Amino acid sequence: MGKWESNGGRCAFIGGGNMGGAIIRGLISCGSLAPDRITVCCKHPDKYPAFRALGVQTADTIAEAIEGADFLFLCVKPGTVREVVEQCVRSPGYRAEMVFLSVAASVPISLICEAAGGEVPVIRTMPSTPITVGEGTIALCQNQCVPKWAFETVCRLFSSIATVSVLEESQLNAIISVNGSSPAYVYLFLKAMLDGAAEQGISEEQALPLLLRTVIGAAKMVEQADCSIEELIRRVCSPNGTTLAAMKVFEEADFVGIVSRAMDACTKRADEISASLQA
Repeated sequence: MGKWESNGGRCAFIGGGNMGGAIIRGLISCGSLAPDRITVCCKHPDKYPAFRALGVQTADTIAEAIEGADFLFLCVKPGTVREVVEQCVRSPGYRAEMVFLSVAASVPISLICEAAGGEVPVIRTMPSTPITVGEGTIALCQNQCVPKWAFETVCRLFSSIATVSVLEESQLNAIISVNGSSPAYVYLFLKAMLDGAAEQGISEEQALPLLLRTVIGAAKMVEQADCSIEELIRRVCSPNGTTLAAMKVFEEADFVGIVSRAMDACTKRADEISASLQA
């Protein structure tokens, strides 16, 4: 039993929206965190009955929520992080060893420390929305104030509900284009294929199950393959065959370049948001 568990550690979630709620439900459902060790405070009290049904405690104020907590999950929009952190540190129950854990995109650790009035323990994360169906990813980094036991605890908790990758903070904006925004890329590709199928007389009801299973199967093949993605593509592309004809169209339209430019635009926008938050 680690230091956190032996002390009966607690988590306060400031914000109980889609991402915060998904993390809470995931941790509870897999048994990684007991519901009575979680307190949630959010802007919309109508969400509280669902949390209470899980055994989670609710709080009407941030001060009440963080009382006795070890980790303060900031599950709010980027533009409100500063205000929330300021409210936390002004609360009577705030302790300097509390660890801030942010899931807000593009919010740098320095902003949280500035709002807190000095260097405080901060873990910054970038989760992906498929976490809501148990297939998520979480990239994270920490500052030097985070104790080893605390970071290991967070990594263990998140690993129970998602694939975890530890990065440097300098990579956290760029990783948004890889795992944060990328589900939308996949949705767009699926929609394009559904549209293409419809143009050829195949209904969405007929095509969607096939497309979904194809995407899932292709992802598993990449995951389990003993060769490169390029080789997997080559194996599907028979000489003068149907797949090769399709791939030539992608090549002529610069599909790879389009994806690269889209990811670059995503990262640039993340950098812009980070800069605006610190202005």
